[in-house]
Amino acid sequence: MARLILMFNKQVVKEFPFVKDNMTIGRKPENDIPIDNLAVSGFHARIDKMGSEFILTDLQSTNGTFVNDEKVTSHKLKHGDNIMIGKHVILFVASEQERAAGKETSAADLDQTMMLDTAKQRELLSKQKAPVQEVQRPEKIGVLTFIDGSDLGEVELTKKLTRIGKAENAEVRLSGLFMGATAATISKRPSGYTISYTGGMAKLKVNGQVVKESIPLKDFDTVEIGSYKFQFYQKEVKPS
Repeated sequence: MARLILMFNKQVVKEFPFVKDNMTIGRKPENDIPIDNLAVSGFHARIDKMGSEFILTDLQSTNGTFVNDEKVTSHKLKHGDNIMIGKHVILFVASEQERAAGKETSAADLDQTMMLDTAKQRELLSKQKAPVQEVQRPEKIGVLTFIDGSDLGEVELTKKLTRIGKAENAEVRLSGLFMGATAATISKRPSGYTISYTGGMAKLKVNGQVVKESIPLKDFDTVEIGSYKFQFYQKEVKPS
């Protein structure tokens, strides 16, 4: 029987025997392999058992599914494959019978459909005679996810400048006696997002450190303004 071993920071979290025809992976608890992490989509990926083969499919997740460091949309799993979802790794362990069947059909690995990263794609395309247009990187958008119980949910940073404070024209309205009219701003730049302290008695903190001027934001930074707390991350924008 095949097994899926969930790991985090090289430590085993839990082992899941493959006892069904398919198993789903995602942040929501109804998944067969639930992963409670903001980098993981609600229903992130699925693995289907087809005879002696196991097919991994990305379910149009926000941050993508990777196998052995390569981003994939659909992939036939082999014994020992490392599936990377967010910051977690899932090791695929096939049974001896499934390993033997996999060796007999190893040539079918050429049928795997995967999306290569830009650097590897350039290397492969440079070896081809016919010119092929380079695939553009998907656009990303910043998101604020409130984790303080304030029910403000998620805010997408679609503007070049997002104002945070209690002013009526603030894109992110916060309240509080010491909250400034514009307590902070987040600017969208070609290099990424930057948060700046702009005024008020409510302190601005990023990962517990007080910010008095400006600081670039990284995925999963924790930001505090007064009693409010939210996490920043970036997600890919699907083309319309």
